[in-house]
Amino acid sequence: MRRFHCSMDTTTKSSVVRHIRNLHWNIARILTVVGVMSAAPLSRADDAGQKIVDETRLSLRQQGFKTDLSDFNLSTSPELRAREAVLKATGPNLRSELLANPQNLMEAVGTNSAIVVWKLDWLKRQHLSWPDRGDELTWEEFREAINANQPQVDDACDAILSGPIRFNLNASPGNAMLLPHLAMLRDLTQAFGRRTVLELHDGNLDAAWTNLMAATRLVTAWEPEPVEISHLVRCANTSLAFDAIWQALQTNGWPDGQLARLQTEWESADFFTHLPETAAFKRASDAALCQQDRQGGLSPLPSFTQFVQAAWQSPSLIWSVLKERRDEMNYLEHGSYEDEKALLLFHRDCELELRKAVQAPTWSAMRQLPGVVNIPAFQSKYRSRMQSMLRLHQMQLQVQNERSSLLGRAATAEAQRRLIVAAIALERYRGKHGSYPNTLSELAPEFLKKPPADFMDGQPLRYRPAADGHFILYSVGLDCVDHGGQMPSRERPRLADFRPGSVGALSKADIVWPLPASTAAVEAVRAEEAEAQAQRAGKAEEMAANRQWNYTARHQADVERLLAAPASQNPPDVDYHGRHLSEVLRNRAVSGTKQPTLGEMLTLKQIITGAEPETVTFEIPVSYDVVTKLGRLFLFIDLANNDDSDKGCNVQQMECDRAHNGDCLLVWSTIFESFGKHALQAGLLVNELPPNSRDISGPLLPFTITNLCQFSLSSAHFDPRTGATLHAKLQERNGHYTIELNTTNGALIKTLTGSTSNGVIKVHWDLMDDQGRRFTNDIFNSVFHITLPDSGRSQTLKGP
Repeated sequence: MRRFHCSMDTTTKSSVVRHIRNLHWNIARILTVVGVMSAAPLSRADDAGQKIVDETRLSLRQQGFKTDLSDFNLSTSPELRAREAVLKATGPNLRSELLANPQNLMEAVGTNSAIVVWKLDWLKRQHLSWPDRGDELTWEEFREAINANQPQVDDACDAILSGPIRFNLNASPGNAMLLPHLAMLRDLTQAFGRRTVLELHDGNLDAAWTNLMAATRLVTAWEPEPVEISHLVRCANTSLAFDAIWQALQTNGWPDGQLARLQTEWESADFFTHLPETAAFKRASDAALCQQDRQGGLSPLPSFTQFVQAAWQSPSLIWSVLKERRDEMNYLEHGSYEDEKALLLFHRDCELELRKAVQAPTWSAMRQLPGVVNIPAFQSKYRSRMQSMLRLHQMQLQVQNERSSLLGRAATAEAQRRLIVAAIALERYRGKHGSYPNTLSELAPEFLKKPPADFMDGQPLRYRPAADGHFILYSVGLDCVDHGGQMPSRERPRLADFRPGSVGALSKADIVWPLPASTAAVEAVRAEEAEAQAQRAGKAEEMAANRQWNYTARHQADVERLLAAPASQNPPDVDYHGRHLSEVLRNRAVSGTKQPTLGEMLTLKQIITGAEPETVTFEIPVSYDVVTKLGRLFLFIDLANNDDSDKGCNVQQMECDRAHNGDCLLVWSTIFESFGKHALQAGLLVNELPPNSRDISGPLLPFTITNLCQFSLSSAHFDPRTGATLHAKLQERNGHYTIELNTTNGALIKTLTGSTSNGVIKVHWDLMDDQGRRFTNDIFNSVFHITLPDSGRSQTLKGP
């Protein structure tokens, strides 16, 4: 028997041994880590840590501080719950598209006046509408939207006026407690403000008064739960009510009894007393979060197979996972107790600071206290899930708070409250004496117990009568700097205007009860807005036109190669419910007994109508009545010549009409397509066919567009306020044009003339006709007379 020997050199043997050792070592490391990680849940908690937390909680309770969520009873009486049910029933009815775009009830004009909205001929949306991108809202549209949910809002109004408002809540979830009523309360306050304005416009003062009182009581009669966001919503509602009351007091129709009742409501409002309780609830909630974190145990591990595969590919992963797991174990066993104790003491200090702050007589005194302007945030020395949740909650609160502090927002609401009370007292004085007083001191003691002071700096509210019989009244605002009664800018504050942890944007304005803007001032503002909107629209139209022209130019690229390529003249027929599709689509009144192929039926045949070259018509022998039920016909341009982004390539504007004989007419407006030679195809979409056979195309037809200019689709639209932009591209760079704008019955409205040296016509028409009158119809026609001096060509085209 012959024996075979296998030899191996010394280096190879060493390498194999080393590999086997490394393999064993890696396996040992993986098993060690898995064993440690698996044993982790068996570790015992820190009894000493729990003892320290219990002692801290006991000490705080002995000092009168609440430490547990069970200390908070947020349940309400049956009467309050019944009132709550009525309010909540209105929530889903207040989110219409129109009402989600609220009207600004304190739109500034100049530095110290605002627009009396209910006296206008139309309302202005805060955001442009879609698809017309207009900002005009008629009173009829506004009334229709308001009245759509009138019964529910009427019921809510009755409930609000009938007694105090509180919401039945379960405090046990702590930070996770749901507060769905907050959005509803904000929406209701806006709704009552809108209804007030509508009733004022319609002259229904009693109804306006009822809605105004409802908006007021959503501030004065609502006792928020001890949660910071709830108090912030109440402050926001104060601003909404402030604006509505200003609008309402621009009429002299209120009797003294109604004004006195409104004044009493606002004199009773208190924004500070219950603020320290928010820190108490936060203390209990954060402590409960630590307990929940411990009860949740360690984070779930990947499966054994997943971990082994990852560790095998990257052995260093073993130690990082081990370290993270050990850190998490250490936190749950020790650090979590340290954080719970620290949070209990942190929120105790916050509560003490709030107690001291709310006793301050003015904001200028309050902001000197620590933690009022530079808002403290809890910082743990550990990285943990709990710390991440606390940080996320704080970030969300800052966003909801618009980068302001709770005390800053409450101070602003208090300043607005005092302005409302003073303004009502001024109206009562005018009602009795026929004019406003020279100073606020004249209001006391008949209409006020004492002259009103500015909460911001303790000085009297700034007041001065105006020459036109009105007055301006204001507070200096959070910066405590007198800006002379200047309202905030119409522009939103920039990010650079904010300071981290501050009370809000750097204030460069006061809190103002403004003058009513004059008619001339309002018209000037609207003209300025229209000009700015026209400029924005012009830029958008130019971008849209360039996109369209580039899009159509890509269609035409290398069209000669497309037309020269062999193509099937007869697309395969398909089965449609047991019959050939060509048989189903055939117009028997024309074809008789002859059965054309599907390709023949989708062959384009031009029909001369006299509307050429702007409008071209093709007839195809397909039954109009049948095809419009089964699917849709298209006209494709340069279809096979496009990349994926241009897939489809329908012509820019085409309509399918019924011919006298029952065939289909494809009426194509060529003015939006690029000039030159193209390849056209009829396309058919049949809805009920499978996706792979649903789209069918006919044979190619060469076609040349002879128009001297190509129009922009955006030129087919105009804004009744800002005018129309006529946009076109010429075949050559140099050109002269005369544009006739006509009514739909052919009467001349306006003639525009000009020249271009860059091949683009862009003319804005302000809707004024040749006689200086404003065009008010919804549609007009255009005729372009084009002359190209370089080639000597000229043409008259019907434009958009």
